[in-house]
Amino acid sequence: MSTLVAYGQGRGGQAAQSPTAEFPAVQQVARNPVVDKTAEEQGKALWSANCITCHGTQARGTDSGPNLIRSEVVSYDRGAAVAGSALGPFLKKGHPTQSGKPSISFTDAEILALANFLREQVNETMRGSPTYIVLPQNLLTGDPKTGETDFSELGCTNCHNDTSKSLNGIASRINNPQTLQAMVLYPAGGRGFGGGRGRGGRGAVPAPVTEPTGPKPPDPLATAVKITPTSGPQISGWLVDQDAFFITYSDATGVQTTIRKTPGMKIETTNPLQWHANFANRLTDDEMHDLTAYLWSLK
Repeated sequence: MSTLVAYGQGRGGQAAQSPTAEFPAVQQVARNPVVDKTAEEQGKALWSANCITCHGTQARGTDSGPNLIRSEVVSYDRGAAVAGSALGPFLKKGHPTQSGKPSISFTDAEILALANFLREQVNETMRGSPTYIVLPQNLLTGDPKTGETDFSELGCTNCHNDTSKSLNGIASRINNPQTLQAMVLYPAGGRGFGGGRGRGGRGAVPAPVTEPTGPKPPDPLATAVKITPTSGPQISGWLVDQDAFFITYSDATGVQTTIRKTPGMKIETTNPLQWHANFANRLTDDEMHDLTAYLWSLK
């Protein structure tokens, strides 16, 4: 799947998207944002009084309410510079609570407290958390037969079948179900490898950058890039890095070049793993566990 953007549409070559009432424009921050422990404790009390019956002790859901760890609202809020930036507008629209307290009556301080509580729950769920340990028996809760059906119906067999990129025996090569789930459901493609990037001054001629030991060829799953300047030939290669001002690409031998983005420049990227990225985002929890159980059965 390819993405075509004209420079100036958005930061880093991504098309700018207008904020909505549900998800207001917020400044994105660190993957593991700091949690205000005082506010979190206050949020824990509010959670117990208003939310725990439906969403559970750790916001992972119950038979009466959904898991909020993967909720879009919670994800947007967790990435906001100010806790509550997305959760607040959501609650102000009205949401039932176990206490009967109207959600629109939550004060800014209470929303901040709830937001910090939810941030902590997500942080604790992240694989990088020192207190989060995934036990195989907790991960392999799905049904292999249902997972096999999902594997076909969700489109996995379009690429992975007996004649192309077969996954038969994958559970014999990967002996940890968490690693298996991560590698198959969330594969990470490489980039055009080589040395560190260098930037020239304004108007500088692009200069190849290589490691002292020689450049490394691009990863087979690296994102391909086509750069069309306003004048001059089109450039093709593999994406290494880009921001609002520069883009670094690698050629087939691994030699990297950094050029400055200019108004009117068009950048087209083709990520061979884009289907996987989209696929992971649309999976339900049940489908994810069923697929993992099926893949684990492929010894």
